[in-house]
Amino acid sequence: MTRPIVTAALLFGAAAWAADKPTALDERTKALVEGQLPNDPARPLVQGKCMLCHTGDYLTQQRLTEGQWQKTVEKMRKFGTPATDEEAKTIVGYLARNWTPDLPPPRLVRAPLPRGSIPVK
Repeated sequence: MTRPIVTAALLFGAAAWAADKPTALDERTKALVEGQLPNDPARPLVQGKCMLCHTGDYLTQQRLTEGQWQKTVEKMRKFGTPATDEEAKTIVGYLARNWTPDLPPPRLVRAPLPRGSIPVK
């Protein structure tokens, strides 16, 4: 009687494990996760308005909804970003199309060990 329960538990566990395994990313998604800005008519606008203060890495590590991007861009305009209403709308669209909550987390880059430190084995 316990054998079917154990078998079911093993099958469920295997299915859950398989669902959690990372899958291969398509080229576009891989580029986004690596922090690359996609070629798009809005790209120069983002580079010119957002990257006055922020690095590309800071920008591309975000994973926001369109509404959250809207609030972020409006906040940056209040802080002094020189973007018109139309430019802000274009920027929000670009960011919301690319850096969404369902995008995998950003690729972590390990910083080199400080000179003279003992390397971890």
